[in-house]
Amino acid sequence: MPEPLVSVLVPVLNVAGLLPRCLDSLLGQTHRPLEIIVVNDGSTDASPEVIDRFAALHPEIRAIHQEHRGLGPARNAALALAGGEYVAMVDADDWVEPGFLADTVRLAGETAADVVVTSFWFNALGLGLRFPFAARERTLTGLEAAELSLSLARFPAFAWNKLYRRDLFLPGEGPFPNIFYEDLATTPRLLARAATVTQTRRAYYHYCLRSDSITGDFGPRNVFAFAASLTILRTALQELGLWDAWYAGYRKLLRDARVMVTIQVLLQPNRIPLRSRGPLLARFARRLGALAEPRVG
Repeated sequence: MPEPLVSVLVPVLNVAGLLPRCLDSLLGQTHRPLEIIVVNDGSTDASPEVIDRFAALHPEIRAIHQEHRGLGPARNAALALAGGEYVAMVDADDWVEPGFLADTVRLAGETAADVVVTSFWFNALGLGLRFPFAARERTLTGLEAAELSLSLARFPAFAWNKLYRRDLFLPGEGPFPNIFYEDLATTPRLLARAATVTQTRRAYYHYCLRSDSITGDFGPRNVFAFAASLTILRTALQELGLWDAWYAGYRKLLRDARVMVTIQVLLQPNRIPLRSRGPLLARFARRLGALAEPRVG
C-alpha cells in the first residue's frame, strides 16, 4: 500500500536568515510523498528570493507569494492548496527532526488517529529545553483532547506540533483567524472534530524563541489578541454545545491567561510603556471577567 501524501504548510514573514534551516529540515524528512507549501506573506527582506531558490531546486516545494495578510490567512492560503491525506504546520523560524512526519504518519495508521500530537523543544541562544509536561503515550477521543487543550501547560493548543488528517478541515473553511494566538482559537475546534487523537512523548519539533517573534516582540496588540482568541474560543464552545460541560476548564484557562499576560507585561522585556502597563492589565482583567460570566455572549 503506498504511503500517504503529507502537506506541510509554512507561512513566511521576514525570516530570510532562518528559513533555509526550516526548509532543509523538511526536505530531510524520511517520509515521502511530501509537498511543502511555502507562503510568503508580504515579506520585505530576502525571504521571497530564498523561497524561489528552494522551489527551483526541489519539486516538493510549492511557492506562493501574497500581500501581507497575517499568519492565520497565510496558513489558510496554504491549506486551500493542500492535497495531502495529512497536514502538518511548521513555522518558518522553526525546524523539525527527520522522523517527524514518518513517525507521526505511522502512529496515525497504527492507532487510527485523526490527529497525532508530539512533544517539542524550546530553543534559544543555542540551547534547547524540552517541554517539561509531556504526557505519557496515550490515545484519546477528540473531545477528551479538545478539553485537555484548554490547559496551557498540560496540552498546549499550538498548531505546529501536530499531524492532522486533512478532512478535519471542512471544505472551503479558512479556520485560522487573522489575530495573534490564532491557534488557541482554532486547535480545540479541530480536536473536537477528531474521532481519535494519539499523543507521543517523543519530541520532534524545535520552537525557536526570538526577540522579534510574535511572543518576543510583545506589546499591547498581543494582549488584545489574546483576549480576542479567548472570545472566539468561548463562542466555539457554545456553538459545539460544550459550554456547560467545559465551563470550569474554560475559567481555569482564563486564570492561566491572566497570569501569563501579567508576567509578560510586568516582568519580561516588552514594548509597553511603564505608565500604560497597569491600565492595560486592568482592561485585560475586565475583559476576562466578562468572558468568565456563564451566560453572557
